[in-house]
Amino acid sequence: MKQLIPIALLLLSTACGDKSVSKVASDEVKAAAQEQQVRGFVFSDWAYDIPRADPGECPEGMNITDEEFFSDEYAEVREQVEKRWNAGDRDGALELLPEDACQNPSVMPDPGHILFEGNAAVAGIDLDGENSSANTGGQCAHDDFVSADGVAGIDNQHYRLMGCVKGFRPDGLFDRLFDTKNSILENGYSPLLELTLVEGTADNGRVEARLFTSAGPVTKDANNNVVPDMSQLVHEDTLYHSDPFPGQIKDGIFTAGPVDAKLRFKVQAIDNHYYFKDLQIRAEMLPNGGMKGVLAGYWDIENTFDFLTEVYIGPIHLGRAAANNIGYMCSGVYHALPRVADGHPDPETGNCTSMSTVIKFEAVPAFVIMPEPENLVALQ
Repeated sequence: MKQLIPIALLLLSTACGDKSVSKVASDEVKAAAQEQQVRGFVFSDWAYDIPRADPGECPEGMNITDEEFFSDEYAEVREQVEKRWNAGDRDGALELLPEDACQNPSVMPDPGHILFEGNAAVAGIDLDGENSSANTGGQCAHDDFVSADGVAGIDNQHYRLMGCVKGFRPDGLFDRLFDTKNSILENGYSPLLELTLVEGTADNGRVEARLFTSAGPVTKDANNNVVPDMSQLVHEDTLYHSDPFPGQIKDGIFTAGPVDAKLRFKVQAIDNHYYFKDLQIRAEMLPNGGMKGVLAGYWDIENTFDFLTEVYIGPIHLGRAAANNIGYMCSGVYHALPRVADGHPDPETGNCTSMSTVIKFEAVPAFVIMPEPENLVALQ
């Protein structure tokens, strides 16, 4: 089907210059790092967990888009929409379309959203300590996954929500987008992690961890790889600073959490932040001083919908165009989110308000530099 607005929204190339924000590490910071009392990391890769080897089947087929659902309505106005759009009247073009549930989900009843019901070789962590099953009932009951290496109880309702969306399948739009590492490399932001040794040694010991968002882009080399052992300034907005949380390194594995964290994310037409609750980290410590693993936690479902739909190019809201490109309807996702939510029940209604999710990441060593106290702000 011909796209109504021919914008490969999440595959746009932005050839910006490197505007890395850095600050020279002080002698105290360098000394602490040399003694491995404090270690910093900057993320060099960030991706949703899309299981390429065994993504599972969708016997009911894939979800459809707004454009497919309203195919007759779109066909009637297609020529006028494209004419106005190409003439620069983008507001006028969008006004010809059916009401936009990406901006106001209440304008449309639930069109149905196909959830992923089977098993897939997802990565992740058993967040709730139970091998859950929807058949057992209970509050926010759900079916856990079994990982590729046979570990049961993996919580990843994010894949239940999006596993039958074309753009969330192997080699789909998200897979290709994250494979480019553009979310880290195209001059946006990157998560930072700092570990302070509390007891034991750097190889086997307890640590205190903190997550931050960088103040700006990471430093890259000529091959577009994140450069290790560089100074990276923490974002001045304390919204993007987590509280300290416990962790340990044992037998080459780093585990930490839980902690609530808001991490800013910017790639192409998306400029927003993730709101994760009870986030946990499990990662392998690498010989090069970096780490590779997963962040797993509960993604606030209001923030999830906002993150998916708040897509802009300039002042033009293009959440619906993004949904069309990825392969879902905003109204369908809006109504499906409470069905897949499996964390943080509302004390009054009992309805779960968050959805388990998994982020795969890699990180390289860095000097994590805090802003001067007088420069810290709480903007949001």
